[in-house]
Amino acid sequence: MARKLGLLREGVALWSRGWRQRKAWEPHHTRCRAIIAEVAAALPRRRRAVVLGSGPVRDIPLEALCASFDEVVLVDIVHLPLVRLKLWRQAKVSLLSRDLTGAMAWLAGEADDRQDPLADLIADDSVDLVISANLLSQLAWPLADWLEANPARAAALPENLPARCIAWHLADLARFKGHICLISDVEMVERDRDGAIHDRLDLTYGVALPKEDESWLWPVAPFGEAQRDREYVHRVCAWRRFGRE
Repeated sequence: MARKLGLLREGVALWSRGWRQRKAWEPHHTRCRAIIAEVAAALPRRRRAVVLGSGPVRDIPLEALCASFDEVVLVDIVHLPLVRLKLWRQAKVSLLSRDLTGAMAWLAGEADDRQDPLADLIADDSVDLVISANLLSQLAWPLADWLEANPARAAALPENLPARCIAWHLADLARFKGHICLISDVEMVERDRDGAIHDRLDLTYGVALPKEDESWLWPVAPFGEAQRDREYVHRVCAWRRFGRE
């Protein structure tokens, strides 16, 4: 199902775009790494760290996590061969392939409802830090695209499934006993070279989020990447202590 949703292809495309736009993306990656490193350093116990949506691992301070935690678990639906090659000498790192939406088997007609994607990790009391890094918005759009392309199957599923994926992930995070750091893009803005805004897209599908600790802009597709005279800029928010008031 991951292949049908284009997630392997998208993983390769993300790696390639990140390489092409490494200069434009580096401030975003640097800020993500700094926030995560600061959160981790402040924890009283550092046994197991779980990174949800690890992707190419460019936004994760992996060396700092490995230096201070007993184990670092990277969780994603696809771990590209390039990522596996990069990490094979990291003895403290383990890779876990998991459908974090919990809905792929449901979409495929192989289950009657959503499956719990994180039950085993949530039950693990040694998980002292959970990081959801640039994942939240990525859970919804592949399902939205697939549902649009498969109307017959979509008719048997909830109409608001993409929004539910967002809400499910937030609820999954809240079930962990350890500290939670959430970083996510929440809005996309399309602009021309004169600065005029041509489109805005709510990347959280209307799901309410608490007030963020900080936010910044990430030029996901600068001019020339997707279109010659359009740039696509995302607003990113960070919650250093998500769900722990």
